[in-house]
Amino acid sequence: MKLSRKLVLTGGVVVAVGACGLLADAAVAARAEAHVASAVARESNLEMEPRVSIGGSPYLASTLTGEISGMSVEVLDVDTPGFGLVNASTQLDGLKVTADQVVTGEISGARAELSTRRISLDGVAVGEQLGMTDLDISNPYDISPTGGGATEVQLTGTPDGFSDPVTVLATLRLDGEHFTMRPFEVLEAPEGREEEAAAAFSWDLDTRVLPLESRVESVGVSGGSLRFEAQRRNITVSLSDLAPIESSEASDFDSTDYGAGR
Repeated sequence: MKLSRKLVLTGGVVVAVGACGLLADAAVAARAEAHVASAVARESNLEMEPRVSIGGSPYLASTLTGEISGMSVEVLDVDTPGFGLVNASTQLDGLKVTADQVVTGEISGARAELSTRRISLDGVAVGEQLGMTDLDISNPYDISPTGGGATEVQLTGTPDGFSDPVTVLATLRLDGEHFTMRPFEVLEAPEGREEEAAAAFSWDLDTRVLPLESRVESVGVSGGSLRFEAQRRNITVSLSDLAPIESSEASDFDSTDYGAGR
């Protein structure tokens, strides 16, 4: 009976120690995430701190391995010249870090195997380019609202001169730095005005106007938005790399310089 009690007591101590370790690990990870969020907000002149997530479990194991598997920084509804409110994110993979960087979250100077930056333009942002206030963007091949990426898109909106919404299917294409959106099928439009309706959804954009640090490599539709993605490899991390986007106060680019729009 005494031995049984000792085993129960020992087991309880082990569980308690393990729980305390997990709590301490989570606390350090949360502190590092908070530090990154605050630093990025200051660097990019953001009104709200971004969402930050640092991968790896247990997190403190990175002090021994010298590597953080991944880090993501996401900002929502940031006012961007020429596009209005947009969502953006940066994902860093394969971060080589010191133990001090793991604990403090001061990862400037660390090396990252891959940096992926994404800009998402929703129906309001794209509709501003097309002159439509009710534009809806959806994946034509997946009825779920967060369906995966696609190189075609279904668009519904009311073009200037139309009294009712029009629905078309369009291709999304990149040719170097040039992006095009071209309707290839009209699903719903007034009889006899199909060609006019299709033309209203055509869009050309020089992607250099987008707040991305490198050339756009892919475009698709996901979650009711057009998503543009750029990548860089083997970088030395700085706060500017972690900032997915700058606010309109901090950014000085002008979309008209690159011929944004139709």
